[in-house]
Amino acid sequence: MVSKLVQVALIIAVLVVTSTALAKPKRRLNMPKRWTWPPSKTMKRAGRRCLKRLTKLGVRWQRAPRTRKVATPIRVRSMSFNGVDIKPIWRKPPFTMDCYLALAFAETATMLRRLGVRTLRFSTIHRYRSIRRGGVKRRRILSRHAIGLAIDVYEIVDAKGKKHIVKRDYKRGDPLLLAVEREVIKSPFFRGLITPRKDPRSHHDHYHFEAAMPLR
Repeated sequence: MVSKLVQVALIIAVLVVTSTALAKPKRRLNMPKRWTWPPSKTMKRAGRRCLKRLTKLGVRWQRAPRTRKVATPIRVRSMSFNGVDIKPIWRKPPFTMDCYLALAFAETATMLRRLGVRTLRFSTIHRYRSIRRGGVKRRRILSRHAIGLAIDVYEIVDAKGKKHIVKRDYKRGDPLLLAVEREVIKSPFFRGLITPRKDPRSHHDHYHFEAAMPLR
């Protein structure tokens, strides 16, 4: 009798655990695959590879102070990548970012210049905050800004000095904005690009670039 009661109790416990797991889906952390905190040995090796490649591409960088949740924090004083400048709209330097965000622009600068891009004007790079999608703030999911891998670009300046403003010109079918969207989405150096097309509520006025962080 005791054995049967134990079996029944175990079955009930399994059913309770299963139903709880179904009721509460696993929280999405929005972190790169194999990303951990504190940084693992894999992440540290990846960071060293990134810095070596950044130097090889001619980017002059310097280590930034230890920054919460940023695996390889650096600063690029000139904020210029092979002829493509990244300039703030209103914030003042220095700007801390993960090495892989700088590397993404260093690797794609030639492509951006070919499209006609000369300057990307941004508002935010690193900022510890949660994501906002569809006008809703997801408090339990960190933004890629929080780990230094994202940048919000509001304006793109072309070779003639003309500003292509996302809020105004994207909905008009601006050729440069659409070309940048198309090519960045295809680039292996970026995890993705959120534009007004993808999120017309929270990203109606800017492009949200997210750099890829390959961990192996």
